[in-house]
Amino acid sequence: MSTSSFDNTFDTPPSFEESQTSINALFQNDNDRETEALLPPDFSEYQAEYSTKTGNIISHDEHLNKDEGASTGEALCRFLLSKASIPPALYLRCNASHKEWHTREIIHEKDGKSSTSIESYSRDVVDFDFTIDISDAILPAPPTGAPIWLVGDKHAAYRGGKQLQVDGAPTTITDVNVDGHPVSWRRKALKLEKEATAAWKKCREDGGYAPWVLIRGMIRGIEACVEREDVRLQLQHATNDPADLTDDSDILPPTKTLRDWTDEYCSSESLLKEFTFEKIVYGWNFGSLRQAVENIVRSNYAHSTKPNISFDFKGSMISVHPSTWYSRMLSKTWVFVILCITLIYPLFIWPFKRFARRGGGEWRVAGSAFALTRYHHLADSISGETVDEYRQRTNTTLGSTTNSLISVRSPAEFKLLKATPKGVAELVGQREGQWFAQWEDTIAGFVRQRYISSVPVSSPRGSFRSAGIGLDGYYPRI
Repeated sequence: MSTSSFDNTFDTPPSFEESQTSINALFQNDNDRETEALLPPDFSEYQAEYSTKTGNIISHDEHLNKDEGASTGEALCRFLLSKASIPPALYLRCNASHKEWHTREIIHEKDGKSSTSIESYSRDVVDFDFTIDISDAILPAPPTGAPIWLVGDKHAAYRGGKQLQVDGAPTTITDVNVDGHPVSWRRKALKLEKEATAAWKKCREDGGYAPWVLIRGMIRGIEACVEREDVRLQLQHATNDPADLTDDSDILPPTKTLRDWTDEYCSSESLLKEFTFEKIVYGWNFGSLRQAVENIVRSNYAHSTKPNISFDFKGSMISVHPSTWYSRMLSKTWVFVILCITLIYPLFIWPFKRFARRGGGEWRVAGSAFALTRYHHLADSISGETVDEYRQRTNTTLGSTTNSLISVRSPAEFKLLKATPKGVAELVGQREGQWFAQWEDTIAGFVRQRYISSVPVSSPRGSFRSAGIGLDGYYPRI
């Protein structure tokens, strides 16, 4: 009886095995806490310091200029790639002014006598000055990121020196190889090569061509190259060129990759070196569009003065400079102006950059590209078929659904197609003619109203496109 009461009141002590397990678990928890304290924190990508000026990125981060060990330019390469897919801003700037001549009567007094004279003077009168934001027309970057372009070997560019240079083809002679890699010969660009590069650049900018396409009449190798093979395949036959003046069927790979260029920059001992990464917008014939805007401006402008029509880009440059204090000071506009006024820059700093062995060095060899229009390969097309064959096949299958090529709802939904070796491709993006049709009345109205504003306009004013929104059966014309 007493034994049973004792057993119900007190629990039996734990066994030896249970006690040993509890002690081991206690020590194991202490060891885990000590190990966690000794482990390094989780990896996080390095965030470089940079500032922006008119949308452009400027960095003096020391880590981007010189890495230790084998990864010389890895940080700079990663930094450029992280910012490469951010699209720039595109604006259309229109302004004009004229001189007005006036006369005024001036009274002169001398020795108590007064006399009058008539003087003529002029003043500038701003007739109109406005900016239109076209940034929304830029297509977003593909899932793989914006295409990265690198200068061709025959393109006269700044390749780390103080003058325009070109690269020769890599040699295969083993005794001049460096670490098992062939060496490319670099030399100063000839006058003919500089002129060819300037002509190519003007043609590309006016025509709105991608930097990697071969323009008819231009030297092979002056166009840009694309490093990634999968991106080159995507960009083949994607150019929107109604005049058929370009060829993008064979996009060249680069002799030097982006990492090679960043390694070269970081290895340089120049004190005032600079690496510039440029973002290019393509897909519109900017020359023809500029002329069309000028024509509509002139037809509504009362004066004979030539109006100024320009396409401006913001946020299209990434510049990396050394982290030294004098390099940081030269990047400040007010410091640069003072140095020019006091003649310190032209007499001392510029000669040092231009002629000193460790003076300046500039790299303008890479960038990214963004399309306004481009052709996109249709996954349901068959290699070798024509556009008519594709339309007949897909229309037969799809009928008049929303996916059909010729919509029964509006002619504006008609898709532009072209046949390529891979199949049929569809044009995506808004063409310059469509954009001009939307803005033609607004531009003419701004000129007549002498509109002046520093705030960019992002949508047409009083456009026919918004007048009928909400009405059943209304489809804006393009």
